[in-house]
Amino acid sequence: MDKKIRLVVVSSFALLGTLCISCGCLYSKLDDEQAQTVAIVVSQKLQANQKQEVALKLKNFELETNTPLSIKIADYLEEAVSEEILANLKLDTSNVDVTKVGTYKYQIYYKKKAFEGTIKIIENVANTNQIDTIMLKSFTIKKGTALSTNPADYISEPNPLTDEVKALLKFDLSGVDITKPGQYQYTVTFNNSIYTANITVTEDQENNILSTDDNKSTDDKTTTPTTPSDTTTPTTPDNSTQTDTTQKS
Repeated sequence: MDKKIRLVVVSSFALLGTLCISCGCLYSKLDDEQAQTVAIVVSQKLQANQKQEVALKLKNFELETNTPLSIKIADYLEEAVSEEILANLKLDTSNVDVTKVGTYKYQIYYKKKAFEGTIKIIENVANTNQIDTIMLKSFTIKKGTALSTNPADYISEPNPLTDEVKALLKFDLSGVDITKPGQYQYTVTFNNSIYTANITVTEDQENNILSTDDNKSTDDKTTTPTTPSDTTTPTTPDNSTQTDTTQKS
């Protein structure tokens, strides 16, 4: 009886040992397979990232002088990239001077790799058409005729007179006495320069050649504007008969 019990006990331990060994081998095999799976996934991600780095392309573009540079990195990319890549990009435009005409290089960095693009700064189109000087009209009006408030009635050049130029004109007609016949000078300040011309006040109605608000002359109709409100301190030229002259301040 004791022998049978011992045999059963020994057999049980032997079976248990076999099961443990089998489980250990199976667990080890599963662990190896899981490790291989993780390695494959990591390798695939690295390959995908490498492919995305190669696809990174920058724009080459033109800007007018004094145009602010964008701070959005996406504005410099030819093709869209993932949010993950975009978050890791660094923009460097420190070599670009938007105040001077020229061609400049800028860089975008991604994981220690640099990509380069070109920004060309060109002259502002508005600056090339800028008006630097003007020419005034000298004319005759009848005594008592109110002075025009239309700037075009006093400016011969540029023609036509643009709103941009009008905004910079400062008239001084305070020296003109429309109640007394005589020759008077008026001034217009533009771009820090003072321009002078003559207005002759006469008793003869036929000599009234002041243009109307639509910039056309008339013999039987006079304008009724008021003196321009924006005036400057008048200056008296050395030659009292001088017309269409310029005094630089």
